[in-house]
Amino acid sequence: MGKFIKPIYQAVLYMLAAIAVHLILIYFLEIRIEGWATGIIILLCKTYFLPLCMCFINSLLFIRANKREEQITWFLFTVIPSSLLLFLFVELQGIEPRGYAVVSFELFRKYQFEMLYLFPLGILIIQFLMTLYYLISVRVWKRN
Repeated sequence: MGKFIKPIYQAVLYMLAAIAVHLILIYFLEIRIEGWATGIIILLCKTYFLPLCMCFINSLLFIRANKREEQITWFLFTVIPSSLLLFLFVELQGIEPRGYAVVSFELFRKYQFEMLYLFPLGILIIQFLMTLYYLISVRVWKRN
């Protein structure tokens, strides 16, 4: 039973560490979603559910591999690309249109589209690539 529970605890801790790095970065970059409401919180839960599940499964797979290099690889490839994506969002929000518009309206509030749709999609793609990397690595490990 201990052999089954220990990797789950480690996977949760690794995932919480990755989430903490993202939240600290979001705090220092001052990324704030405007217009909080119950609907946005429910939408956040729905959009981040699948990326977080894939993140947990991948961390569990890499922990079960019992290779420290692979666990570090998982953590770095989980944190670095998505952190770069956060920096991109900050830069995109800073770009203002040069011309004057006759009619000005916002479809989404500041950072709402990025944090509700693009960021979870980016994490999902990164975790999918990590799953492919793991499957390819397993074939290489079995050959050796």
